[in-house]
Amino acid sequence: MEGTEIRPIELINRLREETFRLISIPSHRDCFQINEYIKERLSFIPFKDQPVGKRNLYNIYSITPEKPVLINTHVDTVPPITMKNPFNPVEKDGKIYGRGAADTKGLIASLIIALEDFKKNFPKKKIPVSVAFTVDEEQNTALGSERLVQLLDGIESVLVLEPTYGKICTRQMGAYEFVMEITVPSAHGAEFEKFKNPSKEAFRFVQEIEKSLSRPVNIIKFHSGWEHYAVPERATLLCEFKLFEGEKVESIEKSLQTLISTENISVKIEPEDYEEFLSFKKGNLYRYITQAYMELFTKKPEEGIMSSWTDASNYHRVGKECIIFGFGSLSDCHTDREHISLEELFYNYLIIYRLLTILSQP
Repeated sequence: MEGTEIRPIELINRLREETFRLISIPSHRDCFQINEYIKERLSFIPFKDQPVGKRNLYNIYSITPEKPVLINTHVDTVPPITMKNPFNPVEKDGKIYGRGAADTKGLIASLIIALEDFKKNFPKKKIPVSVAFTVDEEQNTALGSERLVQLLDGIESVLVLEPTYGKICTRQMGAYEFVMEITVPSAHGAEFEKFKNPSKEAFRFVQEIEKSLSRPVNIIKFHSGWEHYAVPERATLLCEFKLFEGEKVESIEKSLQTLISTENISVKIEPEDYEEFLSFKKGNLYRYITQAYMELFTKKPEEGIMSSWTDASNYHRVGKECIIFGFGSLSDCHTDREHISLEELFYNYLIIYRLLTILSQP
């Protein structure tokens, strides 16, 4: 290997510092500061801006057909929600806590350091991948990747960095999100026992859906009740459940309507958003990242199904090979427990750096 040999302790310190810096830059509303920071850190890469037409947001990208493998991740995060001091990262027991630590500031840190080290260790070689940082992924609109597909001529494969517990995901779980409204007659609160309560009926019907479709339902939002002493007439829920391989939305909706037809109360269901189960094609990138994993860990990588929507959906739609990958705990993201461990940062770096060296070979 050209250049200086990688020293794990020094490398982990750099990964820690980079992750701290990235977390300290809020990017749940405005991504200008984080984008400009990344462009400054990776000044040896000729980035361009791509406006996405929403709140002055823009992607940054360096894409060329001569580099048909694209590494992409989103720079925006969810808001702090219940996390205290979300932009003042802390380290505890080898884990870095803060908003975006795993989704995806830690992954960005690993990518930045890997690109930086490749440039240092192979000064005569060009960076062998196209790179793009997108915005708006944590919103319902996902305009960042939707716009980026306009620039992907010549790109064959996209590595989407997301926390997947270190599994190579070439499939993505589908989801059906819907608004459900239950309406019943109202009544004076003193005689509530004579009437049906819409909240209770809503929870009962959710259980009916779970039984009928043989899967759990997630209640995202719930609203019912008045400040007045009366049985409310309405309950409104925002819900979702997963769609599995081979299932079609039309069939699911037909099952829901059949279930509604058996009810003696007013139930309305309107789709809010949905994505059917996706299976991405496997190509060169799959072979390269599998090779990198096996060389580093001397075992085959575990393949998995990404349980959440990702930007890979938009790239898949225009025919690109997609892999979703990254060490980190998805279940802890978007919570006040969000973190990434130093070990996970190190593993992310190793995979990305080895992938760069494989792609740089003739």
